[in-house]
Amino acid sequence: MIAVLLHVQGDRAAAAAAAGRFILTAPDDPAAGHKLFHMLRAELRDPEAEKWLRRAYLASRAARTAIETEAERDERAVSIGFDLGMLLLSKYRWDEAWRWYNLRLQRATPKPDRTRYPQPFWTGAADPSAHLLVWGDQNIGDEMQFAQILPELRPKVRRVTLECDARLAPLFQRSFPWLDAVPRGESPPQGPFDLQCPSGHLGGLFRSDARSFATRPQGPWLRPDPDKVARLRERYLHASGGRPVIGVAWKSKNINFQGKNLPLPAWGSVLKTDGAMFLSVQYGDVGADLADVETQLGVRIPRDADIDPMVDLDGFAAQLAALDLVISTSNSTVHHACALGRPVWTMVHVRPDWRWGMRGERSPWFPSLRLYRQVERDNWTPVVQRVAGDLRAWIDARPADRSGSPGSN
Repeated sequence: MIAVLLHVQGDRAAAAAAAGRFILTAPDDPAAGHKLFHMLRAELRDPEAEKWLRRAYLASRAARTAIETEAERDERAVSIGFDLGMLLLSKYRWDEAWRWYNLRLQRATPKPDRTRYPQPFWTGAADPSAHLLVWGDQNIGDEMQFAQILPELRPKVRRVTLECDARLAPLFQRSFPWLDAVPRGESPPQGPFDLQCPSGHLGGLFRSDARSFATRPQGPWLRPDPDKVARLRERYLHASGGRPVIGVAWKSKNINFQGKNLPLPAWGSVLKTDGAMFLSVQYGDVGADLADVETQLGVRIPRDADIDPMVDLDGFAAQLAALDLVISTSNSTVHHACALGRPVWTMVHVRPDWRWGMRGERSPWFPSLRLYRQVERDNWTPVVQRVAGDLRAWIDARPADRSGSPGSN
């Protein structure tokens, strides 16, 4: 298909036009409609994209072709429906969005697959005698995001067991001492349980409209180790000479969203701001990145060798809590820092992840977050300049005595 080739080559407008011409010859081809959706979304033509995606979903349910098995047809329909849910979530059309989003569990390889176990899925209704198993079904960032809803389960059921990424278990257990946080393994935790609920389903049960965000419990929902925070805070203040300490992260390991990354040398006007110490809080092996920015900008950004954000998420939580501010592109560091109540500034791509929405400086999910949005695709310069200007004002407005606890947003 010519449209696909053009899309791969980066000519998004021509790709969308070619796909539009093709689909006129096959308006009920679900595969073509799905591809057209992605190309229109890349061109920020969301109303048209939604129209074709809904049409593709209906076509996928009706399609009966000799070359597709029933399982293949079902998988296509689930994929299309899940994409519709993600689109609607980005528009904050909560009530309808969650129903489509929940199709993720019907994909061919949900991870982990707990749907084969016998406990009925929880509907959110109060059941004072029930033991509820909540299991994380997505990545680290999602687990931390949906964890904000966990306190709202406490008055609903007798007991909650939370199965989570093993790296999160200590942090979750400290933050929610009233539940049992158990590391995720190949087999599900032992019950007996009365009900089960994937953590991603909590959004649909407890965040179905704007009011549910406005009335949620306030404040951070994750609690770092206070002794670790104090030690790290003292160390960083000593290294910074009393200047505010700002964590920076600049990329995601998600290969599907590399356009949201921003190499450190492009941060020049931010990193050259006087009056602060910048500290790398980027996960992964970033030695080459830090060497590049030192060579190109003459800026040295240290990293704490005692903290490994890929392995020790409890230690990473303490590190983030010891900082005055985090500036990052869209990755799980943002979720982590926001869950701790730290002020976070995030630079987001022109077509951002669903949780950031499509407009505005705030996300309903993360009260301590400020969003800096890309206006022109792939042009990060104005975004970086806005962040640098606000950072200068933020530093100038800080009190002279910075020896105590980290500041606020």
